[in-house]
Amino acid sequence: MHLQIITPIGTKYDEEVERFQFTSSNGMMEFLPGHAPMIAELKEGYINTDVEEIDCGNGVVRIENDEITVVCE
Repeated sequence: MHLQIITPIGTKYDEEVERFQFTSSNGMMEFLPGHAPMIAELKEGYINTDVEEIDCGNGVVRIENDEITVVCE
């Protein structure tokens, strides 16, 4: 999956990942390859991937066709 994290100051992350986990308004969510399309609210905290942990503010997550776009503070 391709993960791109965009903040007001520019692109913070733009890499391939195998696992993507974050806290939404409904609790912890995790995406793996082949996940159905969706949009979710991102709560301030950490995004976890199979590679690293990324600090991020409140925002929105969109996944479609194994492309994950995060827009956050």
